[in-house]
Amino acid sequence: MYSAVSNKFPYLELRLFLAIIMSVVIIIADGKLNMFLKLRSYIDNSVYLFYYLCDKSRNIYDYTTKVLEGYNELILENNTLRQELFLKNSELLLIDQYKRENCKLHALLNSPFCYDKRKIIARILFFNADSYGNKVTINQGRNNNIYIGQPVITDAGIIGQVISTNALSSRVMLICDPEHALPVQIKRNNMRFILMGCGYGADLRAEYPGYLDVCVGDMLITSGLDGRFPEGYPVAIISNIIVDSEQDSTIIQAHPMVKLQSLCYVVLIWE
Repeated sequence: MYSAVSNKFPYLELRLFLAIIMSVVIIIADGKLNMFLKLRSYIDNSVYLFYYLCDKSRNIYDYTTKVLEGYNELILENNTLRQELFLKNSELLLIDQYKRENCKLHALLNSPFCYDKRKIIARILFFNADSYGNKVTINQGRNNNIYIGQPVITDAGIIGQVISTNALSSRVMLICDPEHALPVQIKRNNMRFILMGCGYGADLRAEYPGYLDVCVGDMLITSGLDGRFPEGYPVAIISNIIVDSEQDSTIIQAHPMVKLQSLCYVVLIWE
C-alpha cells in the first residue's frame, strides 16, 4: 500500500510542474508574440453572439409582452367604450321621449279649449279596454280635489269623465264605453242628440228620430245640456249616416276626435 502511494506522488508532482511551466511559456509567448490572438477573438465573438442571442430573446419577450398587454388594454377600452356608447344611446332615446312628452304637456297646458278653466294634468297609469268596459286609471285623486263626474279632456277634445276616486288615483270612463252617453250638437247647425259609446276601437253612435240635417265630416261638439261638460268642446267627426225609412230615424256614426289608443296624459277641468 505504501509503495503504491509513493509511486504516484512523483508522477503527480511532475504533471503539476509541467503544467506550470507550460502556462508560463504560453503566457510569455502570448504576451510577446500574440500567438493566441485569433483564438481569443474567436472566443470573444462566440461569447458576444451568445450574449446577443440572449439579449435578443429578452427583447423579443419584452416586445411580445408589451404587445399582448396593449392588446388586452385595447380590448378592455373597446368594451368600456361600447358600454358607454350603449348608455349614451339609451339616454338619447330617453331624451327624445322626454321631448315628446314635453311637447304633449305644453299642448295640453296651452289647449284653447280650457284656457279660462282651472285645470290639472294627469298621467294614465292603467288602460282597461275590453267588451265590458273602456276605462283608464289616472294618477290624480281626492288629494287634488278630483270629483266624480269631472270632465276629462285632451288638447284635441273630450275623452270621458271621472267615475270613481280615491286619495291618489281616479278612474275615468271613456266616451267609447257602451255605458257612456254624451249630449252633443252638430257644430254647423246646432242640432242636438245623445252620442253613445260602442266599445273600444268602434265609432260612436247616435239614433235620431226622424230626419236630421247632417253630413259626413260634420263636427260634433258638447252641447252643455248635461251640466257636466262645458259647451263647445270637440267630441267626434261624423263618419257614416244611415237613414232607416222603416223606423223613420237617422243613425249616425262618428269617429272620436281624440286617438284613445295613444293616450298618455289627460287634463281634468273644473267648472
